Amino acid sequence: MAGGNNNSADESPQPPISNLDDIYGQKIVNESQELLSSSLLSLDKALEDIPDAEKSAWTMALEKCPELCGEKFKLMFLRCAHFECDRAAHRIVAYWTKRLELFTPSKAFLPMVLGEHGAMKDDTEALSIGFIRLIPGSDDAGHPILFMDPSQLPREESRDRLSMVRTFWYNIHAALESEEGQIKGVLILAYPKKAAFWQFDRKLGKMNVDSIRGFLPVRVSAFHICHPPAFFRIIFPILKLLIGEKLRKRVKLHYGEEVTVVKMLGEKYGIPQKIVPTELGGELVLENEKWLQNRQETGL
Repeated sequence: MAGGNNNSADESPQPPISNLDDIYGQKIVNESQELLSSSLLSLDKALEDIPDAEKSAWTMALEKCPELCGEKFKLMFLRCAHFECDRAAHRIVAYWTKRLELFTPSKAFLPMVLGEHGAMKDDTEALSIGFIRLIPGSDDAGHPILFMDPSQLPREESRDRLSMVRTFWYNIHAALESEEGQIKGVLILAYPKKAAFWQFDRKLGKMNVDSIRGFLPVRVSAFHICHPPAFFRIIFPILKLLIGEKLRKRVKLHYGEEVTVVKMLGEKYGIPQKIVPTELGGELVLENEKWLQNRQETGL
């Protein structure tokens, strides 16, 4: 969806960019209360200026679930767009259009939570697979970390891609519960070592990458791929095409002994061993079912 030529972007404040970019080169905006308040006003104006025909899903969301469309929601998109209000407005519109498509009208306007009253109520099986999981805690800089293990994917005939994408959306939303994750970006820690060739699902990968690039209010600071299998050299060129130039620059490949990779993650990237999953040789035991149960019990 192309950006409009309205004046809202010109009227919005120019956000100051911190000189202290993080280790991944992610730009960090110095947020002030004045910037937040003025940007929210400019964002509302930018949303108003988008033609009605392009924002029908956003209009429906305002009518059906206004509690999901407030300041906290809008700030995620402003932060993702470095407070460029026109960009944030068009991403909000794209987000709700895609959310309506993925979750259907019966669930799109429900809260992004587990349980029978949430948007994820039909995705219990996909969630339990554990293809992507949020790691408790964060790295030393405050980035939330998502752990991705393609070896957990079932065979294609029993794989519900739309449900898997909804699971991806849910975990991204969980990561964005952290304001630092919104401001600094999130990390993806991938462990493809035990995956079979057939588990590298190009269609699913494209759907998830498209969600990052065009819909979800998230910036990926780095994509750490640890212990790629021998056949990775065949699929890596395809992966690079899928993710595009911007994300491609954020891919970090890690080869070698477990202890070497874990040490590098800690010393170079500030990901301490205590939050590196045991699959990678770290200390963290990921208990997916327990995590899901705890979130459901707390209404998340």
